[in-house]
Amino acid sequence: MKSYTFNGVRVLLRREEYLNGTVAVLMVTEDGEYYADVTVNLDHPMQSSQLAFLDENNLPGVGEWLTANKLGTFMGVKACSGFCVYPLYMLF
Repeated sequence: MKSYTFNGVRVLLRREEYLNGTVAVLMVTEDGEYYADVTVNLDHPMQSSQLAFLDENNLPGVGEWLTANKLGTFMGVKACSGFCVYPLYMLF
């Protein structure tokens, strides 16, 4: 598993699924400790095993970081939940 640096911390990405079957991505440290949720589950019809909304609210810049590391591409779609807006990314 490849490690990356996010905000000065060496992290690994762990791919899982939400209960509705859509992709969930977690960041963990190289020691296996939980760091952050990269994605949010909005139960939106566009979510899938490849498409996910990113938690830019709690991880500012995570979309640009995924793009720079060739791990995802912004799909030009955003969805709201409460006061937050989440961008939709295709994950590789």
